[in-house]
Amino acid sequence: MNPTTELDRSNMAGVEAQLDKHLRALRRAAITNKKLDHSMAAVETFCAVALRVMKRAEPEDVRDAALTVEIKARMDGVPVIRGAR
Repeated sequence: MNPTTELDRSNMAGVEAQLDKHLRALRRAAITNKKLDHSMAAVETFCAVALRVMKRAEPEDVRDAALTVEIKARMDGVPVIRGAR
């Protein structure tokens, strides 16, 4: 992902594909650790629910939520990834 690329919120298939790629990488890392495996399952479930909600939401609502999360992350000093590439 390119941290300076704006997310195309109208391309949910691209967002979902990029998320799936990252989740598969995390799953491979978690497979040998049972505690981490359980946590990974929770993250995967949350992401699946979030994607379903995002697909039904108005693009403006998704943009507003993404901007709010980005602002909070920047205020907390957390790295921000903007975009799906």
